[in-house]
Amino acid sequence: MFNFDDLEEFDNLSEYTDPIIYDAEISAETKDPFKPDGPFYLELAQQLGGKVLELGCGTGRFTIPLAERGVDITGLDIMPEMLMRAKVKAKDLPIRWIEGDVRTFHLNNRFRLIVETGGTFQHLLARTDLEAMLERVREHLERDGCFVFSIVFPHLYFMQDHQDEHAFSYSTEDGRVVSLSVSQRYDHLKQIWIEVAIRRWKKNNGQEVVKQVPLARRLIFPQEMEMLLQYNGFSVIERYGDWDKSSLTNKSQLMVYVCRKTA
Repeated sequence: MFNFDDLEEFDNLSEYTDPIIYDAEISAETKDPFKPDGPFYLELAQQLGGKVLELGCGTGRFTIPLAERGVDITGLDIMPEMLMRAKVKAKDLPIRWIEGDVRTFHLNNRFRLIVETGGTFQHLLARTDLEAMLERVREHLERDGCFVFSIVFPHLYFMQDHQDEHAFSYSTEDGRVVSLSVSQRYDHLKQIWIEVAIRRWKKNNGQEVVKQVPLARRLIFPQEMEMLLQYNGFSVIERYGDWDKSSLTNKSQLMVYVCRKTA
């Protein structure tokens, strides 16, 4: 079992080294990987016009469908394995793929719309990292452009311990039949939700493979989020509780923010 006390010992990127597993789990969770967030991004991109930058684009779950619908889009991700698979999937679509860190990238370009689609914001555990990302967004956003991102609503569930709870099973394109279980713990002082994905499958010789991959995410409360945005030069234009533009309430599962630069 993973030792939760080793939080400082990993780089928080191990979850994204196997793009085949990544895509298979998305497909197992939803019939249409573009939904429910994709139509929201598409409507806003078409409304604003101009260039779009996607942060944390992964294997192109949203990048590729948006490009297929005529959006001029650049996808940025820190993981070369994910980008390599995205490029193969995109074929000849006119997408610019950038390997980069959301805290330090410089593209010498500005965008009408910047979207964060992979939960990247919550992967940054320190306030200084969150502010570094917001500064990069400000640098690359057009004066009247929009920045859109979502974070999970910090409900009690994320603050409770869970041990090896089965989530679902699925098959991968390379023939693995994977059983996924999850353990989690919450660090109340640091506001960090630590989730460990436990994946089990059997090799051709019957030997079981067990891989435990940790992922830490920062839980951010609504008032804290809005202060963070305000102090880093953003105003909140809209906030929603889901991708259907429903109001943010105590029962919402998500917090979706549409922001503009204040100056």
